[in-house]
Amino acid sequence: MLNVQDFIEQYQLEKHPEGGFYKRTFLHSDNLFSSILFLLTKNNFSAFHKIKSDEQWNWYFGDAIIIHEIDLEGKYHQTILSNKKEHLNFQYVVKANHWFASECVGDEGFAFCGCTVVPAFSFEEFELAERDKLIKEFPQHQALINKFTRQ
Repeated sequence: MLNVQDFIEQYQLEKHPEGGFYKRTFLHSDNLFSSILFLLTKNNFSAFHKIKSDEQWNWYFGDAIIIHEIDLEGKYHQTILSNKKEHLNFQYVVKANHWFASECVGDEGFAFCGCTVVPAFSFEEFELAERDKLIKEFPQHQALINKFTRQ
């Protein structure tokens, strides 16, 4: 049975600032798009963040991934990616400038997926949420923000 360490070693994954582990697998020469492999472990989460580009998530293996998203109008959306009949869904696009966080839920202990960003991801266009600022902007989502922020 594959485990977290198998994936980290096989794909030479590094810790991601938002949580989880990643490795960039492709960057278009003109920065039109980029792709990463992303591993999220149980009892961890990808903290609320936003980027200035659309990001497509592709579920590959392991537990379900729940994407928690706050859109530009402050509305909350939840998307589940998994291979389970009740939530059969392998792809989802988070729109540019939406705040989002993710977690894995299930018995495997991890979820393995890929993310593609158009145009290409750049850490200069990445913003990790600050809890107090995000709560001030979206007080109706305080419990969710408290759960999925680290600062």
